[in-house]
Amino acid sequence: MNVYVRGDDEWVGQLDESYLDTLEAGDVFVLGGDRFAYRYRRGSKVYVDRTSERATVPSWFSERLPLSYDLGREIARFQSELVAKHEAGGAAAVRRWLREFPVDANAVRALARMYDDQIQYAGVDSVSTTDRVAVEEVKDRDEYRRRYHVRTPYGRRFNDGLSRLLAYRCANEANANVAVSVADNGFTLAMPLNRKVDVAELLRQTDPGEARETLRDALDGTDLLQRYFRIDATRALLVLKRYKGREKSASKQQVASEMLLGFAEDLEDFAVLEETYRELIEDKLDLAGVREVLAAVQSGDVEVTETTLQSPSPLSFGLATLSASDVVLADDEDAVLRAFHERVREHVDD
Repeated sequence: MNVYVRGDDEWVGQLDESYLDTLEAGDVFVLGGDRFAYRYRRGSKVYVDRTSERATVPSWFSERLPLSYDLGREIARFQSELVAKHEAGGAAAVRRWLREFPVDANAVRALARMYDDQIQYAGVDSVSTTDRVAVEEVKDRDEYRRRYHVRTPYGRRFNDGLSRLLAYRCANEANANVAVSVADNGFTLAMPLNRKVDVAELLRQTDPGEARETLRDALDGTDLLQRYFRIDATRALLVLKRYKGREKSASKQQVASEMLLGFAEDLEDFAVLEETYRELIEDKLDLAGVREVLAAVQSGDVEVTETTLQSPSPLSFGLATLSASDVVLADDEDAVLRAFHERVREHVDD
């Protein structure tokens, strides 16, 4: 997608469509070393304003392969065994167990130290396992934000779906905008500090049978829905790439699809729109995996634990840097991670 500055139509670069999924109006991102505030999109063009504000969307994963749901379940099983070893013999027992795997000594020490710090800092219930989902609340008074780190190690597709579902319910309950940051090992919901939602209880109360309808409501009116509808409308020959021998530009195709979408939303069971929702909810957002975990929570096979901390725990460092407004470059991320680690070590040493 081509990016232009509003007013003078100055072209400043390009953005991948996947990155646009993370942007809301007003978000600040870095492109070519300059900072821009996202405003809106028209067709295949993205319009921004130059700004001197800090970047609010630092994360960029491009074409990195996402973690699959099945592999995520194996990671949860690994963490279950690691926690059991730690409870039986502490960090020394974890190190002995890890030496059975084909990893070098540095990896063994790093893993054992990280999980030992995690358990000492936030407790054993703060580690997500096959029968536990850990939710961590952190109050950021400097930025006046309340962040909930939900550590579900089931992959990006699963976390993208569950995060949209919970963010939609949180926004309705708190009557506030909820920012979402998604990774392979979990996601973060952020809202103003003067708003509070019991995210763990919302997760416990979410009916897996209503997950599809809630995700549909959460997708309504989003850029993601518009883009996928254009693709499906083109497949159905409702939006033509060529007309009377002339090639239609991508921007004209997008405008035509947006007009068609506005018309289709007033119709009942419009096939192309229904297919767009199906593709998004089932294929992109892993509805099956979300329902499976929610059903396990409802049945009691998986418990949801919650911890309130002053600073992110070691297993939440990656999620915390995704939503930190002062992380733009690799050096910034390194500095923030060091600051998080120092706070944890101070607490553990005390």
